[in-house]
Amino acid sequence: MKAMLIITASILLASACQAEWTGQMTVEEGVTKVTNPESAAEGEQLLEMHELWRRGGEDDEEVFFGTIAEFLHDDEGNIYLLDGQVSEIHIFDTEGELLETIGRQGEGPGEFQNGGDMFWTPDGEICVVQAFPGKLVMLTPDGAPGTTFSLPYRDGVGFQAVSRGDLQGDAVVLSGTAWARIDGKQIQFTYLKSYDMDGNELATYQETDQEVGFGNYEFIEENWVDFQRRWDVAPDGRVAAALSFEDYRIHVWNADGTLDRIIERPDYQAVPRSPDESEVFQAMYDAATQWNQGSTFRVNPNHNTVEQILFRDDGTLWVQSGADRWQAGPGVFTSFDVYDLEGRYVRKVTLKADADPVQDGLFFAGDRAFVVTDLLDAMMARMGGNGDADIALESEPVTVISFEFSM
Repeated sequence: MKAMLIITASILLASACQAEWTGQMTVEEGVTKVTNPESAAEGEQLLEMHELWRRGGEDDEEVFFGTIAEFLHDDEGNIYLLDGQVSEIHIFDTEGELLETIGRQGEGPGEFQNGGDMFWTPDGEICVVQAFPGKLVMLTPDGAPGTTFSLPYRDGVGFQAVSRGDLQGDAVVLSGTAWARIDGKQIQFTYLKSYDMDGNELATYQETDQEVGFGNYEFIEENWVDFQRRWDVAPDGRVAAALSFEDYRIHVWNADGTLDRIIERPDYQAVPRSPDESEVFQAMYDAATQWNQGSTFRVNPNHNTVEQILFRDDGTLWVQSGADRWQAGPGVFTSFDVYDLEGRYVRKVTLKADADPVQDGLFFAGDRAFVVTDLLDAMMARMGGNGDADIALESEPVTVISFEFSM
C-alpha cells in the first residue's frame, strides 16, 4: 500500500496532550458525521526526518530526473520511481544504488507517455497510469510487457484522461475525466470508481458532470481542482476523498460505494494567497488551459483547503491542509492532521526537514518519505508556458532525497 508512514523512534511532544476529544459525532440516514474542533485531542508531535540518501541534481552523473510522479516499494525495500516526463521507472535499492531502469516512451506493449501515477496490481505487476490519452499500462517488475487492462468507456465518450490509480484488494480504484457529446452539448464527467482487473465497474464513490464550452470559456479554479488527486484507499478497502476546494471536509466510503462517514473541521480558516502566489497559479493554469482558444481562468483568492490525504497501514487518515503547506512556519517542513479510525482529530504531526513545503514534492513509500526538490517549478516548466506573467520557467535539475524518521 502506497502512502504509508512507519514511525520508528521517539516522539517529542510540542504541546501538552488534551484529556479527550471535544468534537461531535452524529448519525443521519446511516451516515456518520464527525465534526472536529480545531485543536487535536492529543496535541502536537514533532517528527525529525533524517536523510538516508539523495540522487539526481547537477552532480549525479548516473541519473537525471524529469518530473517525478510516484514512488512504490517492494518486499525487499527497493524503490520504484516513476518519471512521467521521460517515461521511465528507476529502481533503487535501500542504499540509493540504481539497480535498473525499466519502461520507455511509446504506444506499444509496456510503453507509455505522460505517466501520472503507478501502483501494484493484485498479480504483482506495475500499473502505470498514462494521464492523456487515458490508458493503463502493465509492466512486470523486470520491465517486460504485462497483462492488458481495458479502460472502461461510457457510451458516447470520445476520449478521457486518467489522473490516479491505487490497489484495493483484488480490485483497483481509478479517478479520471471523460468527455462526451450529449444532445449537442460537450459534457465533462469526473469519476472515482473501483474496477476488477477485467475492467468491469464494481463501485462508484463520486461522479460529477458539467457542460464545458470550447472557445472563450471561463474556467473556475474551485471547479477545475476537484477530488481526482485528493483521495486514497485504506487498508480495509474504504476510500476517502476531499470533494470541496474551500471546505475542510473528507468523505469516506465503504468499498462497495456506500457512504460511511463525513469528517469535517467547520472552523478551519482558508489561507489567503499573496499577490506573488496568485500570479504563479494564474500562470500555471493559463498554461494548462491554453488548448481552449480564447479561454480565461478565474483563480481563487485562497489556497486549496485540503492539499493531500493518505491512509497509514494502521488505518489512521493523514491530511495535509493548505495552511500546513503554504504557512508551515519557521524551522519545519510541513504538518499533517491525523484522524483515528472513527474520524476524530487526534493529533497534529509536524515534520522537520531541510525542505521547502511549497516548491518540493512529498511522497511516501514503505518506511521512507521522499522529497523531490523543485517539483513545482519542474511541473510549470513542463507545461511550457506562463501567459503574460513575468515568471521564470527554467527549473533546476530535481533531486530525490530519501528520509527515515527519528523521534
